Amino acid sequence: MLSDPSRAIARAVTDVWSAALIGGLLAVLVVYFFLRDLPSTGIVALTIPVSVVATFLPMLQAQVTLNVMSLGGLALGVGMLVDNAIVVLEAIDRRRREEGLSRRAAAAAGTRDVAGAVTAATLTTVSVFFPIVFVEGIAGQLFRDLAVPVCYSLVASLVASLTLIPARAGLDPDEVFAQATGF
Repeated sequence: MLSDPSRAIARAVTDVWSAALIGGLLAVLVVYFFLRDLPSTGIVALTIPVSVVATFLPMLQAQVTLNVMSLGGLALGVGMLVDNAIVVLEAIDRRRREEGLSRRAAAAAGTRDVAGAVTAATLTTVSVFFPIVFVEGIAGQLFRDLAVPVCYSLVASLVASLTLIPARAGLDPDEVFAQATGF
């Protein structure tokens, strides 16, 4: 055997996975640095793996394998998820601080305030990557594996930002503890 490219490919995929994990951790640290709120940071940290896992089934249906390009697309989607999450969390927090609303009311009102802007920003990015899916030839083969995960992860991040984040932000931790324990 003259060469074995499988080892280089496996190493490249491992490197991209590592870079994506480190990028996710750095994103969570940046969110904490700016929000200075551990529960809000925890909400963002929870939505990252949910968004990534929600992307895997559509990728399977589109016959996109996990490779360097598709993992790069997932990493890009995680970055957009954090953007959407910060916008929604900030709107919720602003409603709580400025208007003194309850957690639940602030989550509903804050999400309603920014839902259009977050949706427009996400769909604008999807509309840039979506046509790449239909490119033919070698370029299409290369960039399809990037474009499909980007599109699916952006849609998953939009859904998570508009549903999971407000649902979690609307919960009162003391009330949840009381219901769970009976105290």
